[in-house]
Amino acid sequence: MTSRAHLPWRRLGLVALAIAGTLIALVTGAGAASPSTTPAASPTVAPVSVPAQPETMLVIGDSYSSYYGDRHSRYPGWWAMLATDLGLEPQLDAMGGTGFLSRSSSCAHTRFKARLDTVRAVDPRILMIEGGRNDWRRCTRDGRVVEATRTEIERATDGFFAELAGVWDELGHPRAEVYVMTPWGTTKARKGRIIRPIVQAAAERYGFSWVDTESLTLAQAPDGIHPNNDGSRFLRDQVLQNSDLADRFPRV
Repeated sequence: MTSRAHLPWRRLGLVALAIAGTLIALVTGAGAASPSTTPAASPTVAPVSVPAQPETMLVIGDSYSSYYGDRHSRYPGWWAMLATDLGLEPQLDAMGGTGFLSRSSSCAHTRFKARLDTVRAVDPRILMIEGGRNDWRRCTRDGRVVEATRTEIERATDGFFAELAGVWDELGHPRAEVYVMTPWGTTKARKGRIIRPIVQAAAERYGFSWVDTESLTLAQAPDGIHPNNDGSRFLRDQVLQNSDLADRFPRV
């Protein structure tokens, strides 16, 4: 028979066993629940958007282009205004007094033909050819300036566009993406009536886009040749009105 004196100790032992069992169950339950806990979601990182570089508009020309600066200058050129309107990056290769035939009054500069390497190197989205105003003259081999004949102007202009057509085809661009213009002021108007049709005929013969421009007035070109700010804006407007550029680049 069990003594009554042993009963309290037995009860204490049973209580201790019950407490230990409860602790084991709690620890086991917590350990089993851990693997099923949903991990915190990783933060989503949005890809960095890199703005596309603007495409290039290359301008080959004479003083109608070379005498003027970019859109933020005091005297922005027609080409700078046009490029801004079209959302293009302008690049200029222009020299005063030069042309398809002319090498300037000092015979020190290059004709347009020498700038075809620039066309190859830049590989522009569109190409603007601005010139012809100076081609009433040419340089002799001994460096003298003489008046050019119609035949000499035609030969030089056709030769330039023939070579340009080959370069442009190599680059894989449609020829219609070359735009040709011959701005004119009030001086030497008779020569303008001869030269401008020659340039137009040669450009269109090779599939390039001719851009017709009205002659600048004295209010737009006070020296009879070079545009002031109003004249440059006028030339820009003429290009947009008399070509398909505004439709092709709808930022305008």
